[in-house]
Amino acid sequence: MNLIANIIIWIAYLVSLYFSIFLLLIFMDKKALLKSEETESKPSLLPQYPLISILVPAYNEENTIIETLHSINHLDYPQEKMQVIIINDGSRDHTKQKVELYLSDKPHFTLLSQPNRGKAAALNRALKLAKGEFFACLDADSFVEPATLQKMLSFYYQQNDPLLAIVTPAMKVHQPKNILQKIQWLEYIVMIFIGRLSSQIDSLYVAPGPFSLYRTAIIQKLGGFDEHTLTEDQEIAYRVQQQQYRIKQCFDGYVYTTAPGKLRPFWQQRRRWYLGSITCLHQYRSLVANKEYGDFGMMQLVKNATGFILAITGLTLAGYLLLLPLLTKVKNLVLIHFNILPFLLNLTLKINTITLLLINFHKSFVLLFLLLLGWFFFYYAHQNAREKITKVGWLPLIPYALYYYLLKGIILLVSITQFSRSKKIKW
Repeated sequence: MNLIANIIIWIAYLVSLYFSIFLLLIFMDKKALLKSEETESKPSLLPQYPLISILVPAYNEENTIIETLHSINHLDYPQEKMQVIIINDGSRDHTKQKVELYLSDKPHFTLLSQPNRGKAAALNRALKLAKGEFFACLDADSFVEPATLQKMLSFYYQQNDPLLAIVTPAMKVHQPKNILQKIQWLEYIVMIFIGRLSSQIDSLYVAPGPFSLYRTAIIQKLGGFDEHTLTEDQEIAYRVQQQQYRIKQCFDGYVYTTAPGKLRPFWQQRRRWYLGSITCLHQYRSLVANKEYGDFGMMQLVKNATGFILAITGLTLAGYLLLLPLLTKVKNLVLIHFNILPFLLNLTLKINTITLLLINFHKSFVLLFLLLLGWFFFYYAHQNAREKITKVGWLPLIPYALYYYLLKGIILLVSITQFSRSKKIKW
């Protein structure tokens, strides 16, 4: 078994190394362009003010929706050029009443109500009424900075690309309070940077619900949002890529989202995300390793598919090497009624397992190099987001580095199991 484990570890190391170096090369190659983007990113460059439709789907969001609408109402953009449509998707709390009160003196805001049909259906209903050349979606628990809309529109015009269908924002966690939210803050900062690099090679595969900006005619031409998927923001991105349109990130168009503060809602959110990701990858599997779709097919989707495979094998291997021996020890302790003194006196370190992971020079070198690359991306991610590494303190860095991705891996493994039970995967 050690030979099989050895092979799996080497494969995991080399695959991780390959994609990490690929991202590093993108950064080095595009460094000058990234600098020029920072210089040119000014709302004053906006040549015109087109009509913008902003769609806000809401389901039981009474605690956050007013702050969401307040952030829209305070955008640095002419109100007569904004059409704001709130869709109350069968809320059972006081969302509707709070919105009605807020909208009483805002003629450019409209409230629609419907039975609960899901976020995609709510967006599609509003999309039929959207008059703007562009439209943005904003989740009812998210908040947009005043300058973000102008920045994103400026980016559209700077690109001067009729095939540019979506511009995504740079999404941060809103006011993280507890340790779980602070860990997610760190994760989102890194993902902004990874998304920016992916944007440089047209490989973005998700348009986040908090304030992605769409060209209305293109999305209407594609039939709107898929009402049968768990993650409509990811499915529409796949479909846009499939139809050879483009997605770019506005690196400083900041929007803030409310992150789960407790383990159960976090588990539910990530499980939905992962199930949606697996479903999209399966639905668009013909794009994987398809050179017709450039870096998106040959790199991004291969990386996504490989990530799922490595998660399964890695967690299985970890369970075999770490969990089973631990369970054996516990079983032995039960048999001796937890008389641990003889156990402590005879405790020996299993050098061969440690050697498998660390002592071997070649593996140690690769692992050290991956750790250094990880720190490099972590550092530049904070530079890119204009945030200090210590903004949320030092303490969240420990579980972020040691335990967080293991937790996400377990959720991913559960999601893959659930998906495989409901639908046979054929590649």
